[in-house]
Amino acid sequence: PSGIGGGGILVPMYLAIGKFSPRHGIPLSKATIFGGAVTNNYFNVQKRHPACNRPMIDYDICMVMEPVLLLGTIMGVFFNAISPGWLITLLLVFTLTYTTYRTTLKAFETYAKEMKMEREEEEQRLLPAGSKHNKSQHISYTPALAPPGLKEIYEEESRIKWRSIMVLCAAWAIIAFFSILKGGEGGSGVVECGSWGYWLLVFAPIPLVGAIVWNAGNELADRHEEKERLGFEFVEGDLMWTRSNVRIYPLYTITAGFAAGALGIAAGTILGPILLEMGLGPLVGTASSGFMVIFTASSTTFQFLVMGQLQIDYALFFCFIGFMGGAIGNTGVGYLVKKYKKTWFIVALLSAVLALSTFLMGYAGYERGMVGLAHGKNQGIRPLCPMKLNPN
Repeated sequence: PSGIGGGGILVPMYLAIGKFSPRHGIPLSKATIFGGAVTNNYFNVQKRHPACNRPMIDYDICMVMEPVLLLGTIMGVFFNAISPGWLITLLLVFTLTYTTYRTTLKAFETYAKEMKMEREEEEQRLLPAGSKHNKSQHISYTPALAPPGLKEIYEEESRIKWRSIMVLCAAWAIIAFFSILKGGEGGSGVVECGSWGYWLLVFAPIPLVGAIVWNAGNELADRHEEKERLGFEFVEGDLMWTRSNVRIYPLYTITAGFAAGALGIAAGTILGPILLEMGLGPLVGTASSGFMVIFTASSTTFQFLVMGQLQIDYALFFCFIGFMGGAIGNTGVGYLVKKYKKTWFIVALLSAVLALSTFLMGYAGYERGMVGLAHGKNQGIRPLCPMKLNPN
């Protein structure tokens, strides 16, 4: 429900309680996150924007940011395959610590803003009836009253943007296709592991997905310029898709994708705070990052299956666990938002989850590292391709 997927909690649980190695615990985390993401989006696609007549999920953001995030998962999965457990743990603790700090600051900022709004509303209620200033409803609720040209835009934005979803599916399919061709550990696909053809297949999705994002960015920038020309009524938290922003914003997600593939945390753990920093509202930000998580988690789970680091029966079982957990969490948080009409606690929940994740990750990593040293396990870089024995 906080939009981060829960990988920061799941990975240390699987390492400390399940006694899985980072190499196998991280793929299990991705399968669980995918199950939870399915439930989250069942709820989120039915929700509406709090300030205007739109879906809660910002499909424009997802269309230009998620494909780049998926590219980041490719290198993250490879990094996970060759890296020792202590390095993965160290990077996890560093990433979660900084993210917790930034999110905590945002929680206090959101709390102060909502308390100020509550005081202003209370003052309005105490004023005499004739002196009250009623806040007008956003024009998107009555698009028929909008000037020519804007009516069609408001009506279009009130619906789910299926074209944006198709763009995401196309990027997902491109990465999955080349993952199958590349094969798993040892290059069990159409090429030999480590050969030039192998690395060609690894990097082939980059120009294809990059072209998709570039074209989608141009469409967003054209639409934004048209909105400004027609006098579109933006609401607080809307992102301004200028020519520069459609190029810069997607690059922010590369680190989130890398962390998702390499460290096992949901992309939303990094992406959620990024969206808040960009100025997106908490409810829209959590719903949008949660929508992107379903594509990221499914892509990384698929890549881990192809790489041979995840078994299908384990994947299905932990996916079901995530599905049930997401249903319980969404029901509880949805009730609180509806009852108290506040969103600051969602950011605070995100911060608390991140803080707990950081502690558990550090503890689990230290415990496992000590056990590994005691048993003399290899603490260095692992080979990506298995060594071949010379039959002679």
